[in-house]
Amino acid sequence: MSKVAILTGVRRIGFYVAQYLLSRGYHLAVLYKTSKESVEELQSYGHSLGKEVVPFEVDLKLPETYRGIPEKVFEAFGRIDLLLNIASPFGKKGFFEVTAEDLDFYYSTIVKAGFILAQESARFMLKNEGIPKGRIINFGDWSTVEGNPYQNFSPYLIAKGGLDTLTKVLAVELAPHILVNEIALGPVLPPMLEDRERANHCEKYVREKTLLGRPVEIGDILSAVDFFLTTKTVTGEIIVLDSGQRFVGKGYNQREEKV
Repeated sequence: MSKVAILTGVRRIGFYVAQYLLSRGYHLAVLYKTSKESVEELQSYGHSLGKEVVPFEVDLKLPETYRGIPEKVFEAFGRIDLLLNIASPFGKKGFFEVTAEDLDFYYSTIVKAGFILAQESARFMLKNEGIPKGRIINFGDWSTVEGNPYQNFSPYLIAKGGLDTLTKVLAVELAPHILVNEIALGPVLPPMLEDRERANHCEKYVREKTLLGRPVEIGDILSAVDFFLTTKTVTGEIIVLDSGQRFVGKGYNQREEKV
């Protein structure tokens, strides 16, 4: 019987993770808000492999739009094996400009949605045979894991810090049957940026702000996902993929090219 995964977000990273899971034989339930074209492309790819991609249009800041989806997925496929919380807003805002609504928005979409989807999915994962019965993988940010937050992103980073704690809390609550882990990312550039000026800026930032001078590759992210899908004795773990950004100080402005 094919395994079944629930995945939030299919833009950029989520799209490649979804493709990877389909190639590994998973059926997918995809929660999305605006990425309809990506969903359709995934459905076409899944069809070529004999796998289903079932879309659910949701707004993660509104629980009423996604609560109950795990039950629908279970009714459709008879099982749930994996939940990936990938979708996340990301926006810059000065500290004194942050409002209570900003805090609520990031908390709701990152922490609250992650908890509710984990709680509802776990009820059905526990019906599976064997050990482990299910897995949850959250996607976080390197800076909150390393205790090195950057400026002007406080609502986002506060929520990501909450996600780090959620990962560990879920690992404890759901042991020994469900494994819960996290992948905390540094700079990940999309393969193409239409705005060349923006692309140049991003590339310059990565060169100067990481030890390796290059972004985290999609292939490395998929390798981390694969690790968490195949190991049986790892839970509550957070893997940081940041190209060494955690080691670069705030005053670090220019990399020296090494021969």
